[in-house]
Amino acid sequence: MVSQNSNHEKSLLKVSVYGAMFFALLAIIWGVFENSKIILFDGVYSLISVGLSIISLITASYMKKQDFERFPYGKEMIEPVIILGKFLVITILCLFSFFSGFSTILSGGQEVNAESGVFYSLIAVIGCFLVYYFLNKKHKQNLSGLVDAEAQQWLMDTYLSLAVLAGFLLSFGLGYTDYKYLQPYMDPLMVVIVSGYFLKVPITNMGRQIREVLDMKAENMYFELCQDIVVGIETKYKFQESFLRVSKSGPKLFIEIDFVVSPEAWQPSLAEQDQIREEIITQMNLISIKKWLNVAFTNDRKWAV
Repeated sequence: MVSQNSNHEKSLLKVSVYGAMFFALLAIIWGVFENSKIILFDGVYSLISVGLSIISLITASYMKKQDFERFPYGKEMIEPVIILGKFLVITILCLFSFFSGFSTILSGGQEVNAESGVFYSLIAVIGCFLVYYFLNKKHKQNLSGLVDAEAQQWLMDTYLSLAVLAGFLLSFGLGYTDYKYLQPYMDPLMVVIVSGYFLKVPITNMGRQIREVLDMKAENMYFELCQDIVVGIETKYKFQESFLRVSKSGPKLFIEIDFVVSPEAWQPSLAEQDQIREEIITQMNLISIKKWLNVAFTNDRKWAV
């Protein structure tokens, strides 16, 4: 099953690589030919996506290879580091494009063929959305963080293309009004608006990945479910107290539970402790991602805090 999931993940990442390569070449050639900064921005973004997707593909393959000596807790922690790097690169691209577009506006703008831009944007919107829809649908079956990151990149590309389409349609319409003199400013203005707005997406995602890299508390959806299970076990077996720690690293959830058993109360034997562990992990089947579970029992609270 693990091998099937791994092959499925790599196949999905390859789809993203080939799709990004096609749109990158299309946009760069089209952007240079039509002298459009916004189309070039789309092309460079897609070209960078190709490189990032290839890195994801290599990472996915590397993570599946067992290496207990060097990675005793698994390689899942590599995933948030890679995703963090991807969004950092996208942030730098957006910042560069923002200032480049702003500079062009100050220098008087540039003439662009609006009709050609509308045609390109339609192709880009449809193509990017189809790839996003495919990857997002498959991600729900695969639950791969790398595939999800790829899907988010394609969603950003879809929104980018929609914004470009709206801008070119507006530019095309201005050609038939008294405001035709504003046409040269539309292309760099689109770059400024789109790159500035899209800074929100990578920055938000980087925050989530930083939490995983720093081994911070997992999202509430995971923590609360684990907490309900632990409270239920504590009540059922009348333990004195319990401590729960949950963190997420890529596709793996690390769960540590410490039960404080009163010296005067029932003391579970080793077999009974294993039975409780089995009961906990069974209840955690609702959590679909991989789990690293550690359950400890102690009479002294200091070993649990």
